[in-house]
Amino acid sequence: MKGELNVENVVASVSLGQPIDLYALVNKNPYLRYEPEKFPAIQLRFVNPRVTILIFSSGKAVIAGARSEEDVRRSSRNLASFLKKNGVVLKREPKVTINNVVASFSLGERIDLERLGMALKGAVYEPEEFPGLIYRNYGVVFIMFSSGKAICTGSKNEVQAVQAVKEVIREICGLLT
Repeated sequence: MKGELNVENVVASVSLGQPIDLYALVNKNPYLRYEPEKFPAIQLRFVNPRVTILIFSSGKAVIAGARSEEDVRRSSRNLASFLKKNGVVLKREPKVTINNVVASFSLGERIDLERLGMALKGAVYEPEEFPGLIYRNYGVVFIMFSSGKAICTGSKNEVQAVQAVKEVIREICGLLT
């Protein structure tokens, strides 16, 4: 079995440490939209790294779409720079917390999900509802498909994701041989 991990998405929350006047940001940047009756945040997109940032008036923000933890850190610095250029002086460095790393990997061969579902304690496989097997272990959630493709979600960092994937591959190899 293979197991090469590809980070697909890193989601992080950012605490800016102070409220943000979203109306002032929108007034200075006509390309931004703020419709609090529909959604209580401004959506900001950066190209390098390619991420989407939601900025809330509470001073919280969410970074989504990053491909690494380093991309999250760079995006946080980009956010602070954007705010500074628009007259928002932050009293401290933004505090970043990674909430979820989503990674894909391949098991390298087709998988009999029914057999695997019976062998993995706690696995859920209901093909009439969803074509993948769901398995919670090692502090994360795995979604495996009969093609051998799989997703690991719920880790708090890339190291945890890599370790969890190694463990589940070892476990699956032991069950299916």
